[in-house]
Amino acid sequence: MKKIYLILGGIIVALLVTCYFLFTRVNTLNEKYSDEVKLRNALLDTTTMYKNKHNEWTAEKLTMQATLKQLQDNNLNLNTNQKELIKRIGEIEKTNSIIAAALIETNVKIDSLRQGEVTINNDSSLTFNDSTKNLKYNINVGFVIPAYRNIKPTLTFKSFELPNKQIIDFHWKDDAKKDDYPIAFSVSNSNDYFKTVNIESYAIPGLDKKELNPTFWQKFGKWTVKNGKIITTVGVSGAVGLGVGMFLLK
Repeated sequence: MKKIYLILGGIIVALLVTCYFLFTRVNTLNEKYSDEVKLRNALLDTTTMYKNKHNEWTAEKLTMQATLKQLQDNNLNLNTNQKELIKRIGEIEKTNSIIAAALIETNVKIDSLRQGEVTINNDSSLTFNDSTKNLKYNINVGFVIPAYRNIKPTLTFKSFELPNKQIIDFHWKDDAKKDDYPIAFSVSNSNDYFKTVNIESYAIPGLDKKELNPTFWQKFGKWTVKNGKIITTVGVSGAVGLGVGMFLLK
C-alpha cells in the first residue's frame, strides 16, 4: 500500500506541474497571437470619421502597439506616414522614453466664404470684417473707389484667424472585444474648417485593459500564474503528507 500512495502522490504532483506549465504556455501563446492581431489590424486600419456629442467631427484610427524594434522591421509594409512616425519616435527615444505618440495630418479648407460687414472708408478703401465661431478676419481693400481707377488696388489682411480646439485621446475600443480591446486614437476639431484626414499613432506594448481593469477570472488567472510555484509546492507537500499519513494510519 505504501508504494501505491507514493505513486498516487507522484502522479498528483506531476499533474499539477504539467497543468501549471501548460497554462503558462497557452497564456503566453494567446498573448503573442493577440498582440500580432492587434498590430496587423492597426497597420491596415483606415481613418474613421464621425461626430461626437459636441457635434464636432472626430477622426479615429487604431493604434500601433509594438516595440520600436518590431516596427522597424523591414518586412512590415508601412505607409509613408507610418514610416515618418516611427522615424520621429526613434529620434526621440535617443533622449526620452516614449509612452505614446501620434502623427496627425489636418487640412484647413474654406470653400464657400462670403464677405461679412463692409465699411466704406474715406481713403478710397473698403474694409471687410467678420467674427464667427470658425473665422475671424479684418481685410482692407485699398484704392477701389472710381476716382482711383488708374491706381492698382491693394489687399491688406490686418487680421485673419481660424480658432480651433483639438481634443486628442487614446482609448480602448470597447466595441472590439473579440480583438482583445485594441487601443484607438482620436482627434476632434471644434472648427468646422479643420479636417483631420489621417492619423498614425503608437503606444508601448504592455498596455492592456485586462491589466488595468481585470475581471474576477482574469484576476484569478493572473494570481494562478504569479503563485504557480506556491501551488506546486503545496501540491507536493500535500501529496507527500497524504502518503505519509496513510502509511502511518495503516
